[in-house]
Amino acid sequence: MALAMTPLSPSLGVEIIGLDLDTAWEDDVAEDLRAAFDKHHLLFLRGQEIDEAAQIRFATLFGPISHRGAYMKARDFTHVSNVREDGILGGGILHFHSDHTFFRHPLRAICLYAIEVPEKGGDTLFSNVALAYERLPEAMKMRLDGRQSLQLFDYSGDYNRRTLAEDAPADAPCCWHPLTKTDQDGRTVLFMHAHTTAAIEGMDHDETDSLIEKLVDVIADPAIGYRHQWRHGDVLVWNNITLQHARTDFDPSARRTLRRIPIAVSEAEARDETATPA
Repeated sequence: MALAMTPLSPSLGVEIIGLDLDTAWEDDVAEDLRAAFDKHHLLFLRGQEIDEAAQIRFATLFGPISHRGAYMKARDFTHVSNVREDGILGGGILHFHSDHTFFRHPLRAICLYAIEVPEKGGDTLFSNVALAYERLPEAMKMRLDGRQSLQLFDYSGDYNRRTLAEDAPADAPCCWHPLTKTDQDGRTVLFMHAHTTAAIEGMDHDETDSLIEKLVDVIADPAIGYRHQWRHGDVLVWNNITLQHARTDFDPSARRTLRRIPIAVSEAEARDETATPA
């Protein structure tokens, strides 16, 4: 069975049409889904009524579940929610980022399923940071290539305030990464995240701030992005390295719950939480 797909934007993503994730599919469908994921970086399926097992079966087509972090040690999913007691990242704006950049091995992908969403707001924005890198002037590419950044995050702090080394607790996860990375398909991607880039090799605070500000504007350009307005039953899975994601604000009194499955690069890398600076 050939998958029916329609593009979501010129820069990224396709909607998969007519596939029910609650039923079994043939091996060739699984291969087609993986091929579409590799080519388009984001897959979207509408109107799904699925339990945890069905979402896990779909998500693990793209890699093993990551059990890294306090929320995932003994479970296969968590909830992004402002109404559940076990919910994380419940409300407010989230700026463009990739998940787990402050570990040696960031997540490969993320899968979300919409259980309840507000009528307005709480949209998820995506940016193709391979295209972001391509759009940079050659002088900027030369400035970035080969340069390292310290990715650092304080779980107890403000998720949108940039974490600086002098303010973070001693056990805050951190790792040095190149400002440009090669994704699994050989594309060069911009690997800068405004709230986790604590320092840039060879730059003082003012230079770092200035460079981050310039790159934030490039990443946030809607011309290389896609805006997803959630409905109940939506499923998204996306490449966490080639794409960065953000969230728009919404009424804090509105209920919003998405089931989240983080996907690791491999089981071995998922277990390797060593994050020693270079």
